[in-house]
Amino acid sequence: MTNANRPSKNERRAHARDVARQRADAERRRKRRNRWFLQGGIGIGILAIATIIALVAVNANQSSSVSAAGPKNMITGGIEFHAVDGKVEPVTTKAVSAKGEPSAAATTNSDGSAKVVEYVDWACPVCKQFEAAYADQILDKVKSGDATLTIQPVSILDRNYQNSRYASRAANAAMCVANYAPDEFLDVQTQFFDNQPAEGTKGLTNAEIAKLVKAGGATGSDVSSCLSSERYRGWVTKSTNTVLADDSLKGPQGFGTPTVLVDGKRLDNLTQVITAIDQSGS
Repeated sequence: MTNANRPSKNERRAHARDVARQRADAERRRKRRNRWFLQGGIGIGILAIATIIALVAVNANQSSSVSAAGPKNMITGGIEFHAVDGKVEPVTTKAVSAKGEPSAAATTNSDGSAKVVEYVDWACPVCKQFEAAYADQILDKVKSGDATLTIQPVSILDRNYQNSRYASRAANAAMCVANYAPDEFLDVQTQFFDNQPAEGTKGLTNAEIAKLVKAGGATGSDVSSCLSSERYRGWVTKSTNTVLADDSLKGPQGFGTPTVLVDGKRLDNLTQVITAIDQSGS
């Protein structure tokens, strides 16, 4: 190449600037592409996470719905006891399905015996007092065939136990026992009332609840699993809400525990329960 054809110094500088500009433009395009892919990837990731969360929520809701299925031996919402050869025995029934509702309970017995129904919260101090005063007398009436007894666990006193949900966990325990060890239900209930924690405390731990259930005679891996998983948590809520919506169970101050019915009539004065049983059918 002759000197005449060789680029001048200014031309070489201009060429170098053009090359540098092209490289800078290319680098900017590369960075834009990378940002787009990164942002797009993050967006896709967020979408994927949102989808997973939605699926988990749906599955959780489905699991909650499934867990709301009722325990066996509580087809009407409570567990019933009657006399068999002079002994108090539970009436066995199938469970209520998750989407089902408890069967309507008869208000009277066809044989003329008194039908006693108690709505109790195992965290309720007044329930404990009522049981101490009248449980043995009522069970004597059941043994003699003069009465049947239905106990329906509810949970209305969680608020009194420092947000520990003690009342609900106790009600779940009642339902676990009704399902897996109905013969031991009344003995377990006695354990819970005898060892009832004071209101204003955190109530009993799950381990302490399990200990009381065992002390009442309800044992086995099925019972333990039911307690630890709180299998009937959904049913406790569903059953309690049904009771709270029943205006016939409300007194002047609304619904409270214990609420006792004899032949379908709510007792305003619980001290009259034995008299009401004796007067049944008369």
